Amino acid sequence: MENLLNQKTDHRYKDTLFRTLFGERKHFLELYNAVADEHYPDDTPVIPCPSNEIIARNNDLAACIGDQLIVFFEHQSSRSINMPLRLLSYVTDIINLNIVNKNKLFGNTQVKIPTPKFYVMYNGEQSFGSKEQRLSEAFILHDNEPSLELIAKVIDINAGSGETALTRSVTLQGYSLLIDKIRKNECTGMPRDKAIVKAMDSCIDEDILVEFLKAHYTEVLRMLNWEYDADAVERVKREEEREEGRREGLAEGKAEEKILIAQNLLNLGVSIDKIITATGLTQEEIEGLSNIR
Repeated sequence: MENLLNQKTDHRYKDTLFRTLFGERKHFLELYNAVADEHYPDDTPVIPCPSNEIIARNNDLAACIGDQLIVFFEHQSSRSINMPLRLLSYVTDIINLNIVNKNKLFGNTQVKIPTPKFYVMYNGEQSFGSKEQRLSEAFILHDNEPSLELIAKVIDINAGSGETALTRSVTLQGYSLLIDKIRKNECTGMPRDKAIVKAMDSCIDEDILVEFLKAHYTEVLRMLNWEYDADAVERVKREEEREEGRREGLAEGKAEEKILIAQNLLNLGVSIDKIITATGLTQEEIEGLSNIR
C-alpha cells in the first residue's frame, strides 16, 4: 500500500505508530473523511506535502487531498497548548517550499492555495479540556477580531471517548483499541514489551488491524516501545526544565534582594567596602547603583 511518508526510517529520529499507520495513503484519506465527515472516494489523489528535514521530523502528517485541501494531523499523548503556533510554522514553511510560485506573489492575479485543515489527534489519559485550539489564544493583546487566526480541532481518539470519528474509521478505531489494550495490560503490572505483544496478538485474534499488524509486527513492537521511552524522557525533561526555572527564579529573586539592600545602604551613606561585605556584590555593581540614584 502506498505510503505518504517521503522518507524511510531515519537514524536521526524514529517514526511513531500513528505516522506509519496513517502515512499509508488509503488510511490517511479514511482518517480525514472520518474527522471531517466527508466522503472522498478511495481513488482521490493524496499527495504528500513537500517538506524539509525540520518539518519531517516534527510534523506528524501533512498531505494535499486533490488540489483543494492541505490537511495536517498531529498526534499527542500529552496535552500541549502550543499546537496552533507549531502548525502555523509548518503550514507557512510547506506553502512557501513548493506550493506557491513566489514570483507570482507580486502580481495582480490572485494566488490560490489548497484550503488548510488542522487536527490534533489526542489519546492522552488526562482530559484535554477543549475541542479546539486557536492561535489567537497565544496573543499578548486580546482581540475579538484577530487579523491572524489558526484553528486546530481536537479529536479525542481514546477508546470509549464517544468521538464519532472512531465509528467512521475502522483503522482509527483499531488504533484506539490497540493502545487501550496495551494500557489495560500495563495496569495489571505486565512489563511494557509483554503488554504490547499481548495487545497485538489480541487484536489479531479479534480481527483488529490484522493486515497491518501481521505485515509490521516487529516494527510495531519496536515503535511502541520507543514511544513509551520517548514519552518518559520527555516527562523527565519537562520536570528538569521546571526545576531549573524554579532555581533560576529563586536566584533572580535573591539577586534583586541584594540589589535593593545595597541601594538602601547607599542611600544611608554606608561605604562601598561595607556594602560589598554585607551583600556580596562587586564594587562595579555597587558603583553602577550609585550612578542611577
